[in-house]
Amino acid sequence: MPDIASIIDFTSRKTSDIIADLKQKSVKVTDWSKLLKDYEPTKHKIVSDTTSLKDKIRSDGTLEPSARITIGLEKLLVKRISEFTFAIPVKRVYTNTENNQTRLDIAKALEAIYKNARIDAENLKRGVSYYAACEVFTLWYAVKKPNTLYGFESEYKLKCKTYSPMDGTRLYPLFDELGDMLAMSFEYTKTIGKQTTTYFETYTADRHYIWKQDLQGGEWTVVTAKVSDDGETVNGEEIIILKIPGVYACRPVPVYHGLTGLRSEIEYTLSRNSNVIAYNSAPVLKISGGIKGQEDKGEARRIFRVENGGDVAYVSWQQAIEALKYHVDTMLKLYWMQAQIPDISFENMKGLGNIGFDARQTMLTDAHLKIGDEAGTWIEFLERECNVIKAFLKAMCQKSHKNWLNEIDNVSVEHVITPFIQNDELSEINKRMKANGGKPIESHLESIQKYGQSDDAQATLDQINKEEEQSAQTKASAFSMSNSMI
Repeated sequence: MPDIASIIDFTSRKTSDIIADLKQKSVKVTDWSKLLKDYEPTKHKIVSDTTSLKDKIRSDGTLEPSARITIGLEKLLVKRISEFTFAIPVKRVYTNTENNQTRLDIAKALEAIYKNARIDAENLKRGVSYYAACEVFTLWYAVKKPNTLYGFESEYKLKCKTYSPMDGTRLYPLFDELGDMLAMSFEYTKTIGKQTTTYFETYTADRHYIWKQDLQGGEWTVVTAKVSDDGETVNGEEIIILKIPGVYACRPVPVYHGLTGLRSEIEYTLSRNSNVIAYNSAPVLKISGGIKGQEDKGEARRIFRVENGGDVAYVSWQQAIEALKYHVDTMLKLYWMQAQIPDISFENMKGLGNIGFDARQTMLTDAHLKIGDEAGTWIEFLERECNVIKAFLKAMCQKSHKNWLNEIDNVSVEHVITPFIQNDELSEINKRMKANGGKPIESHLESIQKYGQSDDAQATLDQINKEEEQSAQTKASAFSMSNSMI
């Protein structure tokens, strides 16, 4: 594969050829337009199927549409596996900071960057995009805004934005033979008034390029081209961190790959049964023998007169509901079993009762194993992202904290993904107290702070100590008085 400089060569290549080469995707990912047909319930096959589920035309010419019940199991599966991955926020463990205040301050600055970028909410969003659309790209960028959010005076605020096919962005990563990213490009459209413009952006290790196309199939023009002081045209913007300011992750197929048939079978089964119920919902009157005269409609009764020992009765419809229920339940069980995610709907959970923490862990074993399979890609993704943030931090602290520059890379960051499980604080406290011989594991002040009902935890603790001291003095006075009376 040629290097990126030979691809983005404005002197000898046409712009259309440059963009065509940048669109040569280096990874195999299923196109989102195909996945959307399974992910979005309104686009399921059953919605437009008029062969298996035929609409009826009544005698008066009106159309009676067939029942078409859609079930968004794919969307629900993506949501649940994303929540199992990131509902408990990713924990970052900073090491190699012992007895070094500079590194401790760097760790606090890194954590402040994550917090102010609202990384926990971003992770949930990225999880949905990755599991459903198979790829996601998060771009980090600096906005000039003086602040002290990161523990030092900074002229810039660091933010991030996630792109995925789900929001209409087409991603084009370009890797070399060893798997190193040469360029990251993405294409999107903007509509202002009646004018729709297509943009194509490319990030390399040292430049950022933006092209635009006003008409479909028209010529591309460079947006980021500038004229230097000596009169030369400079294409692209400089990237001062000297690396692509973003991270990309992909998978060949979505998490619901291979499960569409089960979901479709459930939809068709329920829809056909709904048609049968609708057809048999009107009562059927069976009359044996001839009828004499007309029906006598009294105020409180209806009378039929029949001949020759005839009879009048309603025909009741008997449906084999147990067979239908067994079929649908089996399909659902197979769906969640193959997805390795338990069906944690309210209907299933309400029958468990107040089970213990260990029982809940056992119940979610399959889901935790599934997240363990997925965690490797996420850990690699988060570590690359941390390196991008460190590069930005180096650029941001050059004026105020030059002593940080040689220490930032020495701060090690480990990302820990904890699969979701309902917290059992009492169980955790008991476990920790047993580990340290039954001694307390937090101070009185920390306990008040975690409770969260006091506006000033220290003032509350001081008041508690004062009241305890007064109570002790009162008891001591009463004890002295009782001794003097003996």
